[in-house]
Amino acid sequence: MSSSSERIAWLNEQYSPSRTAHDFNGSIQSYKAGTDAARAAITGKRHRVLAYGALLSNRIECFLPRTEGAPGGARRGAPIFAFLHGGWWQDLSIDYAAAPAVALTDAGAIYASIGYTLTPAVQLREIVAEVSAALTTIAANATGMGGDPRRIVLAGHSAGAHLAATQLTALTPEAPRYTAAGLLLIGGAYDLGPIVESYVNEKVRMSAADADALSPALLAPLHDVPVKIRVGEEEPEEFHRNAALLLECWSPSLSAIDSATLSGRDHFDALDELADPHGRLYADALELLGIPLQRAAVGR
Repeated sequence: MSSSSERIAWLNEQYSPSRTAHDFNGSIQSYKAGTDAARAAITGKRHRVLAYGALLSNRIECFLPRTEGAPGGARRGAPIFAFLHGGWWQDLSIDYAAAPAVALTDAGAIYASIGYTLTPAVQLREIVAEVSAALTTIAANATGMGGDPRRIVLAGHSAGAHLAATQLTALTPEAPRYTAAGLLLIGGAYDLGPIVESYVNEKVRMSAADADALSPALLAPLHDVPVKIRVGEEEPEEFHRNAALLLECWSPSLSAIDSATLSGRDHFDALDELADPHGRLYADALELLGIPLQRAAVGR
């Protein structure tokens, strides 16, 4: 086997986190079951779907917190947690993205699950632009949902973490770039060069130049907001490298950025920490949203 073939095989394994997951199928099923449960529990005026484009994928599913007497069914000035699902830009949808909605709305936040078009139907740069449009739409509709457009936290998992990170860079117009009040990045890829050589690129179809241009780690953040980088302890080595690289490259430009490992978690079950009120990611989310943990506990 040539060294090139060995490298490609290694990259394919590194960027196939399902191979080392505790229970990949179980995690995906839990994403779907959690989303179904949120849709069953949060209905009526507490459930909204926003369109930010003409395509069916251009939808934002919003879950609003309980309140007494506030117009639109949500607490006035509620912070907004906007979430981007993973799937290597080619799989999954908002049908798998709202498992944390019940916990975070119980804490007093609006939960907004952002859908986007998948490759190969569009190029990755177009998905980045869709996310920018979605952010602008969330901000424009925030007050009408009882939310605060100044308190939008953007989070993403895996490919979604990459998309979230791009929104602070020159890849996005100024308006959406200044929309996010903080980022929570979970198990993301921020240096896309190696992905070009892997199986992932069969559908994403990036050139080496595309990968460099779309790599957040190679771009400066242009909006100084808190950024939390998280990676599961048992994720493949490349995910740890990506987290460390983004921390190193972005730290000089940001006042508050940190990285941490989620003990015992793999790439997929790491998200359990966001839906669990005792989880590390849940605590991270509330910190970025400006909701004290003690107040969240009282709210439940």
